[in-house]
Amino acid sequence: MEALNEATVREYLVKRGLAPRLGDGPEAWQVEQITDGNVNLLFRVMNPGAGRSLIVKQALGYAWRYPDFKMPTDRLAVEHAVLEVAARYAPEQVPEVYFFSPEDAVLVMEDLNRHREMRAALREGVRFPRAAEHMGRYMARTLFYTSDLYLPSGEKKEWAARLVNPVLRKVQEDLVFTQPFVPHPNNRYSKPLEPLVREIYADEALRAGVMELKERYMTQAQALIHNDLHTGSILANEEETRVVDPEFAFFGPMGHDIGTYLGNLALAYAAYEAHAPNEEEKRAFREWLAESLAGTWRAFEREFNAAWERDVQQAEWPSDRYRERYLKRLLQDAAGFGAAEMFRRLIGMAHVSDFWSIEDETERARAESVGLEIARRWLMEREGFEKIDDLVERMRAARVSPLVG
Repeated sequence: MEALNEATVREYLVKRGLAPRLGDGPEAWQVEQITDGNVNLLFRVMNPGAGRSLIVKQALGYAWRYPDFKMPTDRLAVEHAVLEVAARYAPEQVPEVYFFSPEDAVLVMEDLNRHREMRAALREGVRFPRAAEHMGRYMARTLFYTSDLYLPSGEKKEWAARLVNPVLRKVQEDLVFTQPFVPHPNNRYSKPLEPLVREIYADEALRAGVMELKERYMTQAQALIHNDLHTGSILANEEETRVVDPEFAFFGPMGHDIGTYLGNLALAYAAYEAHAPNEEEKRAFREWLAESLAGTWRAFEREFNAAWERDVQQAEWPSDRYRERYLKRLLQDAAGFGAAEMFRRLIGMAHVSDFWSIEDETERARAESVGLEIARRWLMEREGFEKIDDLVERMRAARVSPLVG
């Protein structure tokens, strides 16, 4: 199927019997292409007179922003499957799906037009008072209920075999766990970071730590993970928080999802070095981010423990002490995976608007150096972490590197 555009998306909705969702006829609809990411086409189709709208998402055989970057269209089937699972266990945290066509690689779903992309809002110092509770609950429920703690062994293995997602996993293996830690043509970074980047390339202990995480990412089928759970994949307002874009999902290590989200909060913390209008607001908003990071883990821990007590296969996992060890290991894994996510966003290929929206290169590098310091400490010290306060303490202690001026 050819790529949809603002004209043909109307025809597609009519052909697929979705016109009643919008009301009236296509002549009354307005179409807006809202693609903001790197990978998929995204359209908002609205009927202003009826006050209705929906989102049409199409997966092409390549990343739309990088046409030479080939990608499988069946990634949308993975997304659809994950949204179905999430709707079962955390329905308040995902959009409602109206229609899916695996043949066309098209997904039609609820328009979250009352929400903002979390990443963009955090740049402006916007606070989301319920996001920590919601994200902790979302991760705890989707991870616990797709793990061996809950699922019968055979059912879990069938799921894992069906949602392999090899191409997009390989993308993450390269862009997150390999390229940022060696000289590579895909890596991009602000020029004043050059001394710090050279240090990272030369740090064998750091690279060995990342390789441990890479092996875990490639081999540990712990639960169904979103696998790209950053603040650009979260839409929120003061009352609601919704997770979108789970097309990279597969059965992998739980700590990857937790760490990716926490790492992106830490990126927002570092970027606010340059975005804050004044020192007082910088201090206040960073404090909110630190509390949100800690609150997310605490909500996760609370929900995960509740699910374990209620629904664990007790005959398979009859040990409360094991549960304590399990959660401690998840926290340490989250610190490591969060660090890897931060490195790739700062010196790898896939940068984020937290930083590239800072026009002055020196100011941008100063903020990025704070992020690199947090990432290094999370990665290198993670095995000693006992509680979420350990991660927050390292984040609060990070300062602008003297190497960037």
